[in-house]
Amino acid sequence: MNKKSLYFVAIGISILIIAWFGYWKSTTTTTTTTTQEKIVIGRVDWPGYLGLIIADKKGYFKDEGLDVEVRRYSGLTELLQGYRSGEIQGKANPTFDCVTDAYEGIDNMAVIAIDQSNGADGIIARPGISSIRNLKGKKVGVERGTIEEFFLRYALDQYDMKFEDIIPVNLTAEQAADAVIAGDVDSSVTYEPYMTKAIKKSGGTLLFSSADALGVVVDVLTMRADFIDQYPDKVQAIVRAYFRAIDFWKANPMEANDIVAKELGSSPEDILAQLKGISVLDAADNRTAFTFAPGSQSLYGNMRAVDNFIKLSGKSSKTVDTDAMVEPRFIRDLFRSNQ
Repeated sequence: MNKKSLYFVAIGISILIIAWFGYWKSTTTTTTTTTQEKIVIGRVDWPGYLGLIIADKKGYFKDEGLDVEVRRYSGLTELLQGYRSGEIQGKANPTFDCVTDAYEGIDNMAVIAIDQSNGADGIIARPGISSIRNLKGKKVGVERGTIEEFFLRYALDQYDMKFEDIIPVNLTAEQAADAVIAGDVDSSVTYEPYMTKAIKKSGGTLLFSSADALGVVVDVLTMRADFIDQYPDKVQAIVRAYFRAIDFWKANPMEANDIVAKELGSSPEDILAQLKGISVLDAADNRTAFTFAPGSQSLYGNMRAVDNFIKLSGKSSKTVDTDAMVEPRFIRDLFRSNQ
């Protein structure tokens, strides 16, 4: 993996984090997971979650003796609500959400490093808008209180602009992309598979992408800590099934991309193009990600940096140990069992 450290943005975006926290509301819950046999893992539409999709559709979870539902949520807010209420045991999400969940009282841990966005998240605009600077006074679709808002604030900061310079319209990534096509907003924060479709249909422009902010958007599979404590063998089985799916994708990209395309309502060709902006992490990458190191190549360094952003806000008196939120035993056991 050739990944840049997240630390280089810590000081530069401290101001935007303070502003972001002004919107972030605490929804702390003490709900715990149930003892039901079915395991529910939540996700939004994102090509990088191909490992979960393939493991589900190829029956790899069933092969492990598991009853797993990979449940689609329409947006990050809905996914967060499902996780925090305890209706799902795990979710695919950015490390940013993993850490903010902890600040809201959810004891959760990362068990798989899924991917890093290298261009598949972006800010798009209708024809006639060619720069982030042109967004002043314009309507921008963005899902408030999520990493998409954080990403937008980061981009605005790079152009010496503030969130108050735009007119935010609260929309999910899918809705935001459709709104650009319909002309209901001037610009939107979205991601694949919606981003490419919206640009093609609207004739619009990509103003800023995660390739301009490497290390900011990193996805992990997190599980609630109470579930991990109760069912470590099931978590290990999920990890085995997941990397079996990643190995299948690497060995059979055409068939695998077809499976993902059908699930995301896209074409295999589009999925292939979208994945060029995503670094999907395999088992070897995960061995590195779950090894302690300061940079974003390691989840320890990545999540410490995210936590540092939050602490810079001075808005919370809580203390979160992000090192404890990285659970390496399942990746370690995966390699031990393969020896």
